[in-house]
Amino acid sequence: MAVFRQAEVNAEEIRLDDVARVTGEDPRLVRKLQKMEIGRAPLPGKSRGIEEAHILVRLKHADIDPSRVAMKVPEGAEVVRGFVQVSQEEVKRAVRDFVRQAAALQQGKTRVKDIQFDRDIVVPKGGLTFRVEPPQNRGLCGRVPLAVSISVDGKVEKRVWAVADIEVLREVVVAGRPLGRHHRISEDDIQVREMDMAGLPASAVTEERDVVGKRTRKAININTVLRTDMVEFPPLVKRGDVVTVVAEGAGLRITALAVVKERRGRKGERILVENLDSSKGIYARVIDSKTVRVDF
Repeated sequence: MAVFRQAEVNAEEIRLDDVARVTGEDPRLVRKLQKMEIGRAPLPGKSRGIEEAHILVRLKHADIDPSRVAMKVPEGAEVVRGFVQVSQEEVKRAVRDFVRQAAALQQGKTRVKDIQFDRDIVVPKGGLTFRVEPPQNRGLCGRVPLAVSISVDGKVEKRVWAVADIEVLREVVVAGRPLGRHHRISEDDIQVREMDMAGLPASAVTEERDVVGKRTRKAININTVLRTDMVEFPPLVKRGDVVTVVAEGAGLRITALAVVKERRGRKGERILVENLDSSKGIYARVIDSKTVRVDF
């Protein structure tokens, strides 16, 4: 058996036939020697020495009589773990590809403005794959930390973090003029502009129909991005109004007159009304300024 002066391995364990040429007249012994593990491989890109004393110990552990093995180990013999270097750009490309695929599932124009990752990664040789995972309960918008898992032959070898600066442009509704408190909003009061969602709240209004016909809850300055909590339906009824109560079910329709007992009621809200005939209070949903409906 002749040990190589330098050998390269790509597995986690070193076998004798990785570092030596094993020959002999006994085929069974040769096969056993070839498959014999002599230690853990070094880390990718690193090396470790090969010593005759260590091989002799491994022979004894494998129940092989060392006297049956003629061994030649050159001075300075070593084994090197094979490796590949994953560049910064490969990691960034994996992040860009992930964001591009995710962007197809969300609204707006998405662009990666920058990726912060500034080192190369050393991993074992083999089939290289990347998996990018976003943080939970957070959208891909603004500065987003992304976990990048680098696998070789299906096994995760490295997990690193990259920070992507992601721009998502969407149309949002802004005030085209100053709007006073309780102003009923018309199409002339608003404009639609394309803006980066990173600097906007999640409640920013993106559709004109969501505000037209509603009223402001407070004064709003020009160019302010409208939020859902800034507008409301104007009240359709108020305390003391007389309305028609409608109850329907199983082909039957019943109507009665009632007086509103709440301070105000908007479309879709459930309010307390009092039947004028029975003086009984019931809750009904506002349909319009003259009608409320009892839910069955």
